[in-house]
Amino acid sequence: MVNDGHWTRSTACGLLLLGSTLSFTACQADPDNQVANPELLSMDADQVAFGMTSFLSARGVREGRVQADTAYIYADSAMANLRQMEITFYDEDGRPRATVTGRSGQWKRDTDRMIARGDVVLFIHQDSSKLETQELFYDPDLDRVWSDSTTVRTMANGSVTSGSAFESDMSFDNIRITGARGSVGRVF
Repeated sequence: MVNDGHWTRSTACGLLLLGSTLSFTACQADPDNQVANPELLSMDADQVAFGMTSFLSARGVREGRVQADTAYIYADSAMANLRQMEITFYDEDGRPRATVTGRSGQWKRDTDRMIARGDVVLFIHQDSSKLETQELFYDPDLDRVWSDSTTVRTMANGSVTSGSAFESDMSFDNIRITGARGSVGRVF
């Protein structure tokens, strides 16, 4: 009600009450109309990143790029669980040294240690060879990549070597395959 161009106390209180009720009603979520699916709502991850890209660096020099379709990031452990992952390692001149792909993996963000799992392929750019395994480990402090799982190495000329495990330095000059057995493929 208006009294000589001024709001009365009862009118102002009524509008305030009506506004509060409308605000409260508008903020209530309709349980049948959730924003995220129940699987995401029940997840322990502190963050979920879709289409994640991040870079590895040491002393200000970029050493690698980590990409994942989905990353589940846990702040308390500095761990990121990756789905459909790809990691590219660079040499000191910034050229791709090796690329690792896998269905899943883990990246310890404070140490840059990584594990790739599931149909893992390590492609070595310098000689176009590839190593295939089910699980691959990387430790930058040791400058080492390795697998304790069955490994198959295919060279660019088609020759194939397999073994029960492998390890290499990150320059890939010293690749050792445990229990190596092989055959020569097509020679061009």
